[in-house]
Amino acid sequence: MKQKQIFEISDSAALQISKASEMAESKDWPLRIAVDVKDGKFNYLMGFDNPKEEDLRLKINNIEILISPDSMINLKNCKLDYVELDKGQCEFIFLNPNDPSYKPPQDDLDENVTHDL
Repeated sequence: MKQKQIFEISDSAALQISKASEMAESKDWPLRIAVDVKDGKFNYLMGFDNPKEEDLRLKINNIEILISPDSMINLKNCKLDYVELDKGQCEFIFLNPNDPSYKPPQDDLDENVTHDL
């Protein structure tokens, strides 16, 4: 039985993070992931950073990440993905069941189907 991870990083997100770290001058720094909650809205933050003593350090999909204890409670069971939202435009998304605006992905949608309006 596969153990559920505290935090997940998809293969496409891991690849993109690796590319970004190689281009940045922070190649050996871990990736800090944080969430700032204001008025019930989740604002996600990511950036390469030096670890602090209180950080939770995880290695997920060959990416070393840092999460502060304050953010961890809101990031538990979250998945970071990198997807194409518009044709040719990809971005990171957080699939977070703790976020009040989270909607689970619909597995029955076929990505190859186009709908003419």
